[in-house]
Amino acid sequence: VVLFFSSLLSGQCSSIGGQLCDYHFIGYEKTWEEAQKYCRKNHTDLATVSNQTDMQRLLNSTTEQYQGGAWIGLQNKTTNTVCRWSQSGVEFNETESEWSPGQPDNKGNQEICVRMKNDKWDEESCSTKSNFICYDGENMWYKNKMTWPEAQSYCRENHTDLISGVNQLKDFKTQYPNHAKTPVWIGLFRDCWSWSDGMILIKKNMTWVEALSYCRDHYRDLVSITNQDEQLWVQERAKMASTPYVWLGLRYTCTLDLWFWVTGEMVCYNNWGPDQPGDDCTTAGAMDREGTWVKKDDDNQLNFICSK
Repeated sequence: VVLFFSSLLSGQCSSIGGQLCDYHFIGYEKTWEEAQKYCRKNHTDLATVSNQTDMQRLLNSTTEQYQGGAWIGLQNKTTNTVCRWSQSGVEFNETESEWSPGQPDNKGNQEICVRMKNDKWDEESCSTKSNFICYDGENMWYKNKMTWPEAQSYCRENHTDLISGVNQLKDFKTQYPNHAKTPVWIGLFRDCWSWSDGMILIKKNMTWVEALSYCRDHYRDLVSITNQDEQLWVQERAKMASTPYVWLGLRYTCTLDLWFWVTGEMVCYNNWGPDQPGDDCTTAGAMDREGTWVKKDDDNQLNFICSK
């Protein structure tokens, strides 16, 4: 039972276009679930931290007298976990995985980091000490035993990151065939954390129809934006995309000659850019990294944002 931060959006932001929204320090002691319910009722949600600027604003919002801990909107989940590569921009593809028989098993919800041995991958407790490989885009370094978090920090401080992606692993096995026979940490891990606000950036390049199917299969739907608060959350996620635009759940229908959200809402609030959106029959709505909506042919392959 601790104090907590709320994201305070309504009436607290400047005009759309790169604005910063306020964090509000709540001086009530509550459990995480109680704090989440309070924030959703009275503000927007528990605080989400997207970058170092957000972190500094979060710290600035505390009182000088208070030095203890406070809840934010990050939670550990036990279902719908996904595997990710540590290195930014490297996407995990299950069809290219090289799991050992019976893996991944996440035994006891404790094995969320991955080691490679004899070309196969095994989940292991992240606190296990093991050799590891760092990579900087050109060269690789084989290093002595550390835990997975220690290895990741070492690689990021001294090189680029832990070795990530099947192409890098193939290069490693070619250059260091003997080392590939002993267990080594690689940059693969099971992501068990999510933010309370439910916007989820998927860094996979898909067409609009593929993105819609993916969101409905794995989460709830492609994201809808019906007010300024939701716009602010989504554009913060869009800044972290690996493509210039991200798909939204926004579609044009020639039959009815209108734009609509796939979740069923009408397009009342909007943030279209100049000369947008137009009425081409094969277009869908996307957002650039600054939060502006644009129309795109639906066969473009972009990152996208799902809602839970």
